[in-house]
Formats: sequence, C-alpha cells, structure tokens
Amino acid sequence: MNLRHTSLTRAVRPTTGNRRSRLQARRPALLLAVAAAGGLMVNVITANEPAAQAEPQLASVSVAEQLGITEQAPAAEDPATAVDSLGQLAASRSERQADQDAAAQAQAAADQAELDRRAAEEAARKAAEEEAARAEAAKAAEAAEAAAAARPGRGTSAPVAAAGSYQDYAMSKLGGSGSEFRCLENLWGKESGWNPNAQNPSSTAYGIPQFLDSTWKSTGIAKTSDGYRQIDAGLIYIDSRYGSPCGAWSHSQSTGWY
Repeated sequence: MNLRHTSLTRAVRPTTGNRRSRLQARRPALLLAVAAAGGLMVNVITANEPAAQAEPQLASVSVAEQLGITEQAPAAEDPATAVDSLGQLAASRSERQADQDAAAQAQAAADQAELDRRAAEEAARKAAEEEAARAEAAKAAEAAEAAAAARPGRGTSAPVAAAGSYQDYAMSKLGGSGSEFRCLENLWGKESGWNPNAQNPSSTAYGIPQFLDSTWKSTGIAKTSDGYRQIDAGLIYIDSRYGSPCGAWSHSQSTGWY
C-alpha cells in the first residue's frame, strides 16, 4: 500500500468538498442575478418595441357586433301608451266591422231593388198580356156583332116578326145545318126546354139561352122576354165564345155550363 498516495487522496478530498460547498452556496445567488438581468432585458426590449409589435390581446366580439348591429336595450313601455294603442286597435276593428256591415246592407238593398225591378217587369208583362187579351176579345165581340147585324132580325132590340116555332127560327138562323141545330137543340133543351120565360131561382139566368144579366150585355141585345130575340142573343154569344153550337154543347157536356 502506497501511504503517500493514500494521504494525498485524503488531503485532496476535503479540498474538493469545500469547493463544491462554496459553488453550491453561490449558485442561488448566481441564479437570482441571471434572472434579474433577464427580467431587466425583457423590460427594456418591451419598452422599446413599437405598439404594432405588442402582443395582441383577445377580445370577446358578439355576432351582432360582427354584423354591424348595435344592440340596444328595450325601452320600458309607458302604460298610457299601451292603453292608447289598444284603444286604437279596437277602434280600427270597429271601423272595419262598420264598413263590412254597411257593404252588406248596400248589397242587400241592391238585391232587393233588383227583385222589385223584376217583379215590376213581370207585373207589367202580365198587365200587357191581359190588356191584349181584352182587346182581342173586344175585337172578336165586335166582329160577331157585325156578323149578327148582317143577318136578318139581328143587331137590334126591335121585335122581330117571326113565324113558326122557336126551333124552326133557330134552324133558319143556322142556315139549315142539321148537325149544328141538333147540338143547339140539345144545349137549350137542357138549359131551359126552349122556354123563353124560364128563370133560374138561384141566379139571374133567364130565357131560352139562360143568360145572366152580364151575359146579355155582352151580346148587345137587351134582356127580353121575346123568345126570338133570345135566340138571336144566344147565337151571337155562342159564335163569339165557342164558334158554333156544337162547340158550346161539347163544353157544356164536359163542365155542365157554357
């Protein structure tokens, strides 16, 4: 064993330990100094940097701000203003309802006026038709009276000097037509039995043709007890109303009167 080397080693070890202790003691101070120097350098650099190179700060931007919409807080509504708005709304509704009611009334009045106009036109048309029918009947009566006046013993209320039976007289007025005379004989035989004084107890029907007072007036011959004049009046009426004794007899068979 080398005693020299061992002692040297032992002598050196305390030296190394002391240096290490001193370095460890200085290390915190060194670190503090480096940190302080670094902080000072950062402050100097930051202070000398332009504003445009400063670190940007993040800001919260809403979607409304990005779109350019400025958000405004809703203003509190005045109660009086709200009541006034409700009143205006109710008034507007009332006006609309009034306009609708007025329009409905106007339409109803127009419809009624149209119905009245149509009814008036219909009444005028019927009145014109009735007037035309009366005029036609008057013409037919005048024509029948003219035809009767052209026959012997007709057209006047003067007594007629006639001979023979009433049936013979009627036959002669019919121009000797046996078929028409048979219809007339049946008709007046049923009405009066050819009796010029026959009187219906329940009406004004009188004479051979059993004419009412109003019927006598339509023939142009006054009511009379003369059987021959009764035949003249009866033939005038039958000609104007039925065209022939057979026509009058056919009507009497179906209705019971002529």
